[in-house]
Amino acid sequence: MSPKRYPKKEKCNEIAAAALHLFAEKGYAATSVEQIADAAGIGKSTVYEYFPSKEEIFVHAVNNWIMDLIHRMVEQTRSIENPVQRLNIFIRTVKEVLKVQEPDPKKLFAEIDQQTLMEGGAFYKRRHIIRDMRTRFCDLVADILLDGVSKRVFRPEIARDVSKIAINLLAYLDGIGMHYLIMEEYQEFEDQVDFYIKGFVEAILI
Repeated sequence: MSPKRYPKKEKCNEIAAAALHLFAEKGYAATSVEQIADAAGIGKSTVYEYFPSKEEIFVHAVNNWIMDLIHRMVEQTRSIENPVQRLNIFIRTVKEVLKVQEPDPKKLFAEIDQQTLMEGGAFYKRRHIIRDMRTRFCDLVADILLDGVSKRVFRPEIARDVSKIAINLLAYLDGIGMHYLIMEEYQEFEDQVDFYIKGFVEAILI
């Protein structure tokens, strides 16, 4: 019986998904192509039929993961009429994502940051990819805020500084996630986010 043939895109995504768990668990540097091959249930030489390097696997895996997250957030918020509810659903999705144990998204985000900022990192010369991903998150938050302004739920002056407000909100979520990754006191994470968001919403409501 001849071996099962996979369309290239499907197989690339399968290998990337297996690699993502390793990158979160071990980190990029400590993960080998051989380990990725074992996790994907294929030979090391087969991995190289789909990816020229570990760096390409990491970029592909992160891109798939982030774009799927953005798609989920768009789908879960687009049909909601109430902008406060839309914002709360966005935050709820963030909390649900960060609560996942495998692959640990907090560790993945930290690894992505390191591979973006560190010279020679997988994303160091492709920072435009990370910038594009972050811009998409900012645009999603900005869209929710502007929707609230247009419906006279959020204060009109929000529109003037909507990009800055969206960036600040996402920067808070980045920072609090990193804090609890370092402190390893995840049980307080949701309470802290809820506390912040409550004050955030109260500040922008008419």
